[in-house]
Formats: sequence, C-alpha cells, structure tokens
Amino acid sequence: MTDTDGMEHGMAQDRIALLLADAAQEIETGPAPVAAVVRGGRRRRARRWAVTAVAAAVVAGGTVGAVTVLPDRDAASPADRGVGGQLVDEPVMSTVGSGTRDGGTWSVNAKVWPAPRDRSEAVRQMKAMADWGFTPVTSGSPSDLIGRTSYFISRAYQKGAGAPTFRLVASDTVADLPHPKGTEIHVFTKPLTPGSGAQSLAVGMVATTARQVTCHWKDGSTTTADLAPADTPTPPTDATIGYVRGFPTANWFFCAAPGRTAYKSAEVTK
Repeated sequence: MTDTDGMEHGMAQDRIALLLADAAQEIETGPAPVAAVVRGGRRRRARRWAVTAVAAAVVAGGTVGAVTVLPDRDAASPADRGVGGQLVDEPVMSTVGSGTRDGGTWSVNAKVWPAPRDRSEAVRQMKAMADWGFTPVTSGSPSDLIGRTSYFISRAYQKGAGAPTFRLVASDTVADLPHPKGTEIHVFTKPLTPGSGAQSLAVGMVATTARQVTCHWKDGSTTTADLAPADTPTPPTDATIGYVRGFPTANWFFCAAPGRTAYKSAEVTK
C-alpha cells in the first residue's frame, strides 16, 4: 500500500465519522411542524445515502473495519421491532458487491425492511422509507405494509469528491420473499456507471444451493460469479454470489461487464 492509499483510507474513515456525527445532531423528539419534518427528512435522507456510499467506497478500498462505526441495532427496545425482532424503521443492510470503473467506485447494496405488525409500525416504516427516498411497491397505504417485507436493491457510484449517484435495480413488498429453487434465476440489469446506456450490470436472485452463476455478454465474453464464503467481507471483484441479511430465502449475485459490452443472459452453472 502506498502512502497515498493510506491517506485516502484515513480520509474515508474521517468522512464516515463526520457524517454520522452530523446525522446524530439531526435527531428530533416530540411533535414538529410539517415543514420542519420535511426539511429534516431530506437532510437525513442525504446523510443516510452519503454514509452508505462512503462505507461502500471504504469496503471497495479495502478498509473493511471502518463500517463497524454504524449505530448499534441491538440497543433498540422490543417495541421498536417488527416481525422477527428486527427494527421496523431501519433497514437491514448488506453490500452485494463493489468495484471500480472509469475512475470511480461503484457498489450494489441491499436494504431489507422487516414486516410491521400493525398500522402504527407501518406508518413509522413508511416515513422512514421516505427518509431514504424509497417508495414501497404498494397502493400507497401504510396498511399495505403490515405483515409484508420490503426490499430495495440499488447501485451507487461515486467519482472523486463528487456527490454519489444512485439507481434502483430492483424492489418489492411481499408477504413471502421469493424462494428460487434448483437452477431458477431472476435477473435485473442496469448501467454500471451514470450516463452509460449499456446494461453492463447484472444483479439477480438464485437458490441458496447455487454455487456458481455464469453471465454472458453481447461481445461473446463471460463472467463467472462464485459463491462467497459466509460471514466474510466480499473484496472488490467483477462477480460474486452472496448472502443478503434479512433475505434468507435466496442468495443474490452480481456480474459487472468487462469493457463496454452489455448483458445477454445468465444461468446457474453449479
């Protein structure tokens, strides 16, 4: 590692600490005017996305330990938890994968929201989702969230000191999470970098028994995603299969295209 690398990693850690401290100052208690709530929601959403992007960038750079400064989820009371004992107004987060392209850092992130038990929890969850900039796949009524799990898979990209950009890859709100079996595969595609028209990123679900996915690209090349060891950080790579927290019924994979080619197909090969 060069001195420059060390400086960049240190700066990334400092940015996480500052962002988290700044976000902590935004916590409000008691009733508040609607306008203030809206403004506060926008600020919290920007900071939450920023923390996610910086943490993903640190993971891509190799400083995995920096993400452990996130708030302790176990400190919440039982009343704040939904079905399964998870927080209803904070998502369970995982990084599906990360890497670099065109001088910037990209990552694929999963956020899974547990099923609320009643309307009160559903209202809190819908407001929290709005803070993140998410809209659940429902009719729009908080009651639609009761007993249903919501998940959002997104791609983040950040270049230099510029603001990160985000693109939703897949999302749903369901009573039962998808449970693919055998060689069943569900694939979603998006450009890997902003401004690119090529569908150069393939993200999808496979059975928990799948050990390898092969992605085929339009230029004739292939990329192989292998199952990553459980409970281990995924290093920057072009493809992998991994476990997503809060999503026990399937594993998620991703493939990043080599060069400027686009997605053609994908299949479970092991």
